[in-house]
This record gives sequence, C-alpha cells and structure tokens, in this order.
Amino acid sequence: MSVALSAPVAHSAPGQYLGFALQPVRMCFHLMREGNGSHVSLEHLDDVAIHHADGSVVVEQAKSALTHNPISNWSGDLWKTIANWLHAIHAKQLDLQKTHFHLYVTPAKTGKFASLLNAAATTEQVRALTKQIQKSLASNKTVPACMPHLEVFLNATEEQRVELVKRMSIVSVDGDPLSALRALLTATIPDPLIDSVCQAAIGMVKERADKCIRNNEPAVINVTDFKKMFHAFVQQNNLSGYLSSFTPKPGDEVLEQTLRGRPGFVRQLQFVETSMQEQLRAVSDFLRTSADKADWAELGLVFDGSFSDLDDTLLRHHSALQGEVNDLYPTQSDIVRGRTVYRRCSVLQLPMDGRALPGHFTHGCFNTLADDGVLGWHPHYKELLDKS
Repeated sequence: MSVALSAPVAHSAPGQYLGFALQPVRMCFHLMREGNGSHVSLEHLDDVAIHHADGSVVVEQAKSALTHNPISNWSGDLWKTIANWLHAIHAKQLDLQKTHFHLYVTPAKTGKFASLLNAAATTEQVRALTKQIQKSLASNKTVPACMPHLEVFLNATEEQRVELVKRMSIVSVDGDPLSALRALLTATIPDPLIDSVCQAAIGMVKERADKCIRNNEPAVINVTDFKKMFHAFVQQNNLSGYLSSFTPKPGDEVLEQTLRGRPGFVRQLQFVETSMQEQLRAVSDFLRTSADKADWAELGLVFDGSFSDLDDTLLRHHSALQGEVNDLYPTQSDIVRGRTVYRRCSVLQLPMDGRALPGHFTHGCFNTLADDGVLGWHPHYKELLDKS
C-alpha cells in the first residue's frame, strides 16, 4: 500500500541528513518496531516520522546530548523543537488532531520543564506548567537565548498549547541510540552478532534513504518491505556467522529412556562418577547435536568435512586438557582426573568454519566422540567399555 505524504515541513532538512548519524538509527528502530501497513520517513515531516495507515502520524525530533543537555529548562533545542511543531500546525503542515509529537534525546538527560511537559495530560496541568514557566522567566535576571522560540509556545492559543503538550512525549532513557535497537533484536539474534546485524540494518536504511534524497524524492520506507528485506538479509547472511539450532530440548521421558539404555557416552560418564544432572545434560546435548548435524547437512548449511575438522580440533583440545590435568593432579585418582577432564571439555565453546555454534553443540560433539569410543574421560576407558 502506498502512503500519501504531505509537502515537507519547512524545518526538515533532507540535505543535511547525509552528515548525521542519529536519524538513520532512529529510522531503523521504528521500521523494526512498527507493524505492517505503516511507513517511516526521514527529514520529511521531521527528523523521523511514522505514517500510519489510518492517516495519523508520529513526528520525532532526535537530539544528541553528547556535549550539552537539549532538555534543560532554557535549552534552545527544547523550545525550538516545540516552536517548529507549532509553526507546522499553524501552517497546516501537521494536523494537530492526528499527530503525536516525540522528542528523543540520547544519552539520557533530565530537565524540570521537560519532565512537566512530558507528564502533563490535562488542560489544568498545561495551564499550571505555563504559569510556572512564566513565573520562572520573570524571576530571571537575563533573557534566555531561547526566548524567540519560547515566545512561540507562550503566545500560541491555549487550545493549541494544550493539545500539543497532551500529545507530546519526551524520551531520554537510552545511554546510546543503539541500545533501543539492540533490545528489539536480542530475542532473535545471538549476542555476539547483535552489533554486526544492527550495523547492517542501519546501513540498509541509510542506503535507501540516501537514494531517495539524491533523487529529490521523500525518504520514506514501507515497514513491510523493509522487514522482508531485513529477514532475507538475516536468513542469507546471519547464518554464515551463526548456525542456528532447529532442535528443541528433548522431553524428560526421552532423556530418561536414553539414560536407561546406557549408550557408550553415558557409560563413559558413569566411569568417572559424574552426577545424574551432568548425565541428563549430556544426553540432551548429544541428542540435539545429532539432530542439528542432520538438519544442517540436509539444508546445505555446512560444507563437507566441516564436522570432521571440528572433531579433529576437539580431539586436540581433549588431549591437551588431559595432559594438563595429569600434570597438575598426579596424585588424584583416575576417576577424579577423568571427571576433571570431562568438566573442562564440557564448557568449551568452539566455532566451526568461523561460525558461532549453539551452546549445546560443542559439548554434544564431545559426547558423540565418546560414544564412538574415539576419546574417553577415564584413562582406561577402552577396557572399561569392553567390560560393561
């Protein structure tokens, strides 16, 4: 669905956008968060604007607070933002009844008037705030530099002033603008890859917006189209850096049944007297890893020989750890030394072909090798396997 855009608001500055970093981050955030059917524009109605299918809009000014506080009482940024909104309303570039106004500031800052503006929800509260500003202004020995912008607010009709403030929110909680974007992706993207995926997503947004600006077109992006493009990117590129597991954790009945069957890797764990909890975790990781290997091979997500290369790496780690434990604990029993080797191997996290692996996978591979009798925890595991 196309979005009907009004003429650009006078205070927006599409030419300046190319030198800014905050706006594309915020645009990306809104594209990620908004539902299908909406559009997000940049430097058209404001720094960023969200256009809903019902004709309502959210206009956002995004301010960097790295060197000053944009929402202090007499901040030029604060009152100029409000003045610009009132000018746009007066010029009928923004419909007061269909617009919500959003001032976003990062890093987090505070201001008394800003807090009152954000909290005011009734006509009485806006009137009280206006009187407080006027009283504070009268007590000042000097006229604040923001006065030309502040006067626009004070000289507006009460109806405009009340409706604007009631529809206005000031948000300044993020230590940096990426934190809000990271929070949206945390549930679906592995932590080590979050920043890389954020960088790619912002780059996609910036590239599309830049292209529109270069062509003298409104920089507006359809939320549905962007999400499709982003999901395709994650599917195609994120999997090259991370192999996702498609296998849920086995149920208790499956774990207990496998444990009772005493496969080779379980017997190996019993030789070194691991706890029942450790054995159940080993069974779960073993089963999930076996399923993941089959899924990844079927989907063509791994190269031939990748698993063999990983196994060789695991064997080298096992040998090195076994030698280290023997050197450090020569007086300990075979059981204690074997259990120590196992526990050190069980917490290793190794990549495969440069790609991060799910947390259970390396541990599952160790147990697969133990099940095949290629390695063991007890120094005499081969003899014990033959007897058990």
